[in-house]
Amino acid sequence: MAKPLNRKASEVLLGSVIIARATSFLFLKLLLENMGQFTLLGIRSMIAFAVLVVIGFKTLKKTDKNDLFYGFLVGASFFVVMFLELTGLKYTTSVSIAFEENTAIIIVPIILAIMTRKFPDKKTILMFFMCGIGIVLLNFKPEGFEFNFGDLLGMMTALTYAGTIILTSKVADKADPIRVGIYQVGTMGILSLIAAFIFETPALPATGIEWTYMLYLAIICSVFGFTLQPYAQSWTTAERASVLCALNPITVAVLGALFLGETLTVKGIIGAVLIIASIIV
Repeated sequence: MAKPLNRKASEVLLGSVIIARATSFLFLKLLLENMGQFTLLGIRSMIAFAVLVVIGFKTLKKTDKNDLFYGFLVGASFFVVMFLELTGLKYTTSVSIAFEENTAIIIVPIILAIMTRKFPDKKTILMFFMCGIGIVLLNFKPEGFEFNFGDLLGMMTALTYAGTIILTSKVADKADPIRVGIYQVGTMGILSLIAAFIFETPALPATGIEWTYMLYLAIICSVFGFTLQPYAQSWTTAERASVLCALNPITVAVLGALFLGETLTVKGIIGAVLIIASIIV
């Protein structure tokens, strides 16, 4: 059984995991300059899968059909999420994609309200409107409102990510979460490589720096994120976890400004604050 953590330690760990995963936007943006999105996702996922197989070899020996089935199901869902995210990064800034994707936290209760045929409560409605206004302001440039193809893909990413969150919660009690997580990564890798050979001309990273970026994405963002986030969240509340999730777009905004030359207008900053506020309300 995993060693229990006190609340402070779990939140420090969770914050570290979220920040680590947020840095992926920077390296993805850089690698996409010379690689196709399917190729990038395929190589990243298969490296992560290989590491996870080594780490989780003992638990994988207990695999049953439910682990494989739900691992494939969740992995296929995440494959769609990541494809939309990577494609969106080609057309808009990492800052916009990060903020738009994290609106999934608001979309989830709305989807659940529709599924259960219950009208959303006042808090959910407030979150929805704050988030909507934030997205409008985030995409309002000095020359006027700009909502390009990349922003559309960012919102589609949020919608599919919300669906994946709900799907993951539904299978949590039907299979072992660790094994599902490992097979999920493997599924993403296999589907991505198949798509790469169909739609792209697959090629390995060409330089040492590109391999460094790729290994960082695979080990720090995929392995570290997939294995430790559920563990860290086990020792804190869902409300506190939601607050810490706001670290994701904030980190992306800082890294985008420092390394990619991306900037936010005053209206964009106000929009970003509204989106973060809607997440932590």
